[in-house]
Amino acid sequence: MKNLIKLFIIILLTSCSSTKIIELSAKVSAEGIEVSQKGLDVYATLSKQADIDKYQQDKIKVLTHPSPAIMALPNTAVQDFSKQLEPRIKAYQSLLSTYQAFNLLTDSKYGDKTKEAVNTLANSYNSIEKLPDLPTSVSSKLPEISKILTQAIQAKKIKIHNEVLYRLTELYLLLWNNDLKTWNEYLDAIYNTYALGLNSVDSKKFDVKKISQDLKEPYSDDAVIILIYRLNNRNEIIRQRDVIKKQLSDFGKALSAINKAHSEIAKEKTDISDVVSSLNTIENLLKLK
Repeated sequence: MKNLIKLFIIILLTSCSSTKIIELSAKVSAEGIEVSQKGLDVYATLSKQADIDKYQQDKIKVLTHPSPAIMALPNTAVQDFSKQLEPRIKAYQSLLSTYQAFNLLTDSKYGDKTKEAVNTLANSYNSIEKLPDLPTSVSSKLPEISKILTQAIQAKKIKIHNEVLYRLTELYLLLWNNDLKTWNEYLDAIYNTYALGLNSVDSKKFDVKKISQDLKEPYSDDAVIILIYRLNNRNEIIRQRDVIKKQLSDFGKALSAINKAHSEIAKEKTDISDVVSSLNTIENLLKLK
């Protein structure tokens, strides 16, 4: 009798654990949708920077020209990453579709959707594989992922799904970490150059009376008013840059957390508290949109 009771308890605990894993896997897939969408949002923001940079540089040329009345309309050529950004946007659209498909697999109403899920997974893999100038840290992982993909065809098993999604998000994370320095340097170049350019505008071109009306600070010296105005402008420009940089940083942390959650669920013995911690990290990061 005692052995039967022990067996019953083991079966019950295993069943509860399996149910919890399925529940957590569903939550991770749902958060994967949010992370993928955040990736698309981040790349949309980066895609706008070339136009912002162009306008700012054109504006500086007007403001610093010795004779603006006779100057031609400026048309500054700026660095444009659209060729790099477009395939990355497509890759995250594929990742979003993958999570949407895999999220259905945890719903009993859509238990027959394995083939569709695996197809979207293959599309995400292909999106990474086709990226131009793929870093070695990413390309070296591709054969391993390809092998796991072929094994995933037979799988309706939660742990195998998460193993595959762990490997896939690892590629995305490696690519993101490799790119991040470039994006931060790009933002520095755009916003730091603009701040320096505005502060090189001749003081004679400022309407001190209008500045002091907007400034609402108790200063009467023209030079001080102009310097305070320059200081506020510089700080606002740097603030705009840092807001975007934080979005990039938070997205990278969220991508790392989703990758960690998949890794933990894929293990033979899942630490449920680690998965919950990763989910909380993602939710906290994505709240700050």
